[in-house]
Amino acid sequence: MRLRIVLAMLLAGSGAIPNGCKGSRQRAERSWPRRPIQISCFADAGGGTDTVCRAIAGAMEPHLGAKINVTNRTGGAGGIALHYVWSRERDGYNWGGFSETILPASVMGGHHTTARDWTYYMVAGAPGVLSVNKSSAYRTLKDFVGAAKAHPGKIRVAAAITGGLWHTKLVFLTQAAGIEVNVLPYKGSNPSQLAVLSGEADAVLTSVSEQAELIKEGTLAPLAMIEAEPYDFPGHGVIPAAAADYPRVAQAPVRQWLGFALPADTPPEILAKVDEAFDRAMASPEIARMTGSRQLTLLGLRGREANTLARRMESAWTWLLYEHGMAQKSPAEFGIPKPGEGAAAGSAADAGPTSQPAAVSGPVTTAPAAQG
Repeated sequence: MRLRIVLAMLLAGSGAIPNGCKGSRQRAERSWPRRPIQISCFADAGGGTDTVCRAIAGAMEPHLGAKINVTNRTGGAGGIALHYVWSRERDGYNWGGFSETILPASVMGGHHTTARDWTYYMVAGAPGVLSVNKSSAYRTLKDFVGAAKAHPGKIRVAAAITGGLWHTKLVFLTQAAGIEVNVLPYKGSNPSQLAVLSGEADAVLTSVSEQAELIKEGTLAPLAMIEAEPYDFPGHGVIPAAAADYPRVAQAPVRQWLGFALPADTPPEILAKVDEAFDRAMASPEIARMTGSRQLTLLGLRGREANTLARRMESAWTWLLYEHGMAQKSPAEFGIPKPGEGAAAGSAADAGPTSQPAAVSGPVTTAPAAQG
């Protein structure tokens, strides 16, 4: 009898613990944040993602009532930062500082999560531009294309990491123009641009934002926007669009966005507070000044709109990389549908995460660090 009473008490007590923990979690979520928040930026300090993360962190702090620190965790095709944030408790204190380059991480060996596992906050972005050293003989895109046709595979073009945004846009340009170039992979946009200045590369394709100071100084000469539309660069004039002569350039399924993300299974009470602070920060003069000075276009996307965009880009991009033999794994392994099929064609906000926190895997460091 005594044994039965003791067992009954233990069972009753074991049932009370989860309820107590649940109540504690709910109180913590209501009072969140109570300590500093950390953004783990997947890119190097000084790049576009890092700059935008620090700017949006500072603009959101007054609205959350907590300090937001930015730590650079580079490497593993973004896997270091992805793994760090994904493996932490879902308490809202760890965010990932990302750009669009994180979307193919699954097929490139960076991390097992996909766009469905995250909820995105897209602050700003910029179009891509092909530029050369000021001393280059190429003055127009047609000069560049003509030289590439005359010397197949000899023109050296730096376009950041293999399989990244700018490399993908370069692929579309070469296919549209019917040329072959020697693609030089670097760890990010800054090293790619420095390669042109030093003579290691003949041209560079990165964002107009990242090249802005070099274009203003006159050390880089822009040939064309690798986009559908031209760009009126202050103090320089209109940079023509490559799509005007090579329409297929406009079919590239990727665009730049810079911002941050939280795991999709973060408590909704916390996400609601992040949403409100993000919206208020995006309307601040600080963010307007930052984007204006760096030739960035404000996006301010979050929730359903941002998540849907991320999933559609992931679908088109990962299958493109796989079909061109640049991906390490098939998107099908991660449940990523082909463009126009399944969830990629619908709303990302209507579906939950595909992975769970318990299924954590370490990052694979076979690809270079990002620096977008």
